[in-house]
Amino acid sequence: MLELISIVAGLIVCIMMPIEVGKIRKGWVRDKFKGDRPKFLAAYRKQLKMLIWLGFVFAAFGIVFAFIEDRSGEAIVKVVGAVIWFAVATISYFSLRTLESVPDTEPVAK
Repeated sequence: MLELISIVAGLIVCIMMPIEVGKIRKGWVRDKFKGDRPKFLAAYRKQLKMLIWLGFVFAAFGIVFAFIEDRSGEAIVKVVGAVIWFAVATISYFSLRTLESVPDTEPVAK
């Protein structure tokens, strides 16, 4: 069950992250964020760095656990989860690279 939750969460992150980065490039700041745009960008970049590391760690654990799994179908599920978390790390990396070129002083689009 945990693998299923991890797979669904990873897929949601893979879909939502490029959408949010596109909105951020246009000047969007999350409504619930307490602070200005430079602080939001710094916090979002920090979040992306965390997702890069978590994606690589979860992918590595998935591969390792797939090799030590005894049940036949479980290894495949763990590899699929590892591939999805590797995709999360990769998308996070490229999103971070995209946001590096965004200036912190851009006006907020409404």
